[in-house]
Amino acid sequence: MNRFASFAFGTALLSLAGTASAQTVKPLAGVNCVDASAGRANVVYASGSTALRPFLGAIAPILAAAATPYTIVYQSAGSCVGVDALYSTDTKKQQLADVANNYAVYYPADGSAPKECWLDKQGRGEPATFAPAVPDYPSADLGVSDVFASSCNYAAPPAGVTIGDYLGPVQPMTFIVNAASKETSISADAAYLAFGLGGGAGVASGDTTKPTSPWNDPTQFYVRNASSGTQQMLARAIGVPANQWWGVNKGSSGSVISGLLAVQPNLADKAIGIVSTDLADANRGNLRVLALKSKGQTCGYLPDSTATSKDKANVRDGHYPVWGPVHFYAKTVGGQPNAGASAFIQVFNQQRIDLSLVTAIASKGLVPQCAMKVTRTTELGDMSPYRPDIAASCSCVFDKIANGATSCQTCTASSECTNKGSCNYGFCEAP
Repeated sequence: MNRFASFAFGTALLSLAGTASAQTVKPLAGVNCVDASAGRANVVYASGSTALRPFLGAIAPILAAAATPYTIVYQSAGSCVGVDALYSTDTKKQQLADVANNYAVYYPADGSAPKECWLDKQGRGEPATFAPAVPDYPSADLGVSDVFASSCNYAAPPAGVTIGDYLGPVQPMTFIVNAASKETSISADAAYLAFGLGGGAGVASGDTTKPTSPWNDPTQFYVRNASSGTQQMLARAIGVPANQWWGVNKGSSGSVISGLLAVQPNLADKAIGIVSTDLADANRGNLRVLALKSKGQTCGYLPDSTATSKDKANVRDGHYPVWGPVHFYAKTVGGQPNAGASAFIQVFNQQRIDLSLVTAIASKGLVPQCAMKVTRTTELGDMSPYRPDIAASCSCVFDKIANGATSCQTCTASSECTNKGSCNYGFCEAP
């Protein structure tokens, strides 16, 4: 079975919220997101998750190398903002726009760091700096989200609109601490007391005699908001609604990271944050992912088999519970998205995805569907066993890319496989 599925769909307690945003660097004058002379004639506009911003950069070279090359232009503001861009009837929510402290970026074809650019087709910048007051802004081709549309309060698209939900790789979400912290694990119950009650059962009522040690100071909780897929998923895991978390709303996943990195040593044990594994993996050595003991479990599990590996073994077999598929939402006509969205989606929509894509996914701390052993169809819903088509399975090569080693037999043809499996990506996948 091809796990790249498409589905057609006919008051916060963050009083300590900060103002950090997704992309604060202002574009240079005259740098348009669309520039034919610079090889950016075909653009796919996308909006959504800040957690997935680094991953999209890994996809850029693949799109650029296609027969008809496309450039990704992205504005990150949260998973539910990406869902809004496709599901909302509000034109402003459907558009990407030049907004101070949340600028769009384009991803260069060579995979280098994204570059800030102006979305107004004339390259004029923020509306306050030019006339007319209503600039020519593009609508999103794709809404990029860590979560199902239902988590953003959409049961269905507007009347007369059809939206496809195209599934990408699996994205785990984590609790993280500064490496100077002594903490190595957290239970769902402890997280409930911290993020749901401000640090302990008595804090909300003024009785501070029952603090949850060490997480008893909400000014050291680096969190997001209800538009964040990271917070939406972890909210379900610990039983605290995503719009009622205690802590400092850092505005973006990157700001959560920078906040934790700047924690003073005397506060390291009190500080805690939430990010996706791609960002956590990129900051190993300075930050630590906490093992999570979920409800009903007898011990805590890391996403990986060990603190030093990157195999996502406990995600792939279901022991680590906080994960979900990446969603690429696109409006469809006659069952097909527009050209830009189709070009992007086609990268994933293959019986056996290209090795470059498996590599891109693994290098960013995500898991391709072809390496999973469990699946789910609702937000943090029940898991069921899953086995990809034998001709599409990529568990062996994923292990090799993520950890540098695999116990699988090497091969050049399936006839060589002593396990009577399939030779995929140079390794014998078990039948």
